[in-house]
Amino acid sequence: MRPTVEDLQAIWLFTYSRSSLLDAAGFLAELDKVAPGSLQYRALIDAAVVAYARPFTVCWLPPKRKKVVPLKDVFPPHHLAKFHQHALILRDTMIGHKDATPAKGYTATPNIVLVRIYPDNFSLNGAMIGEMEPALKSALPELCAYFVKHCEGNLSRLRKIYLSELMKNPPGQYELVISEPPSDWIVPFTPRHGDDFRVP
Repeated sequence: MRPTVEDLQAIWLFTYSRSSLLDAAGFLAELDKVAPGSLQYRALIDAAVVAYARPFTVCWLPPKRKKVVPLKDVFPPHHLAKFHQHALILRDTMIGHKDATPAKGYTATPNIVLVRIYPDNFSLNGAMIGEMEPALKSALPELCAYFVKHCEGNLSRLRKIYLSELMKNPPGQYELVISEPPSDWIVPFTPRHGDDFRVP
């Protein structure tokens, strides 16, 4: 049985959501291995928050460029809801974008310009997130695990439905293609170069 376009989209969404959340958990685990406040530490915070937020931000799906938020209707456990929201706000106002005004519900923004005046000159520098609050740092891995479990449950269901169809193919590596019939939905994988992803 050929998967429906909706199931192909679901497989793509749950696979990429799970992958992003596992990346976020991996970046968070690396924080303890680098110096707090260092460039590497800040890079790991940025990477963790961006990866975590991906399943909760807009993406576009073929074949008709459908606009979706992968895990829009999946809510975090109640005790982690404020950390989930805080992570998304961090991504939207301090990492993915820098806003000069406070995020909704906040009284200040960390995105400030520091002016240092010297006897004969001055400098301007932007302040950046230097550390992650311990409560958020401990909540995000739990949130990642919660949403990964949700994705795994859905992927397990879809695997069972399409197992016999997939196993008709010889061993090898394939790419899932979100397509309408009669186009193939699984094709042999061909490695691509960076040039393949350039905007024409």
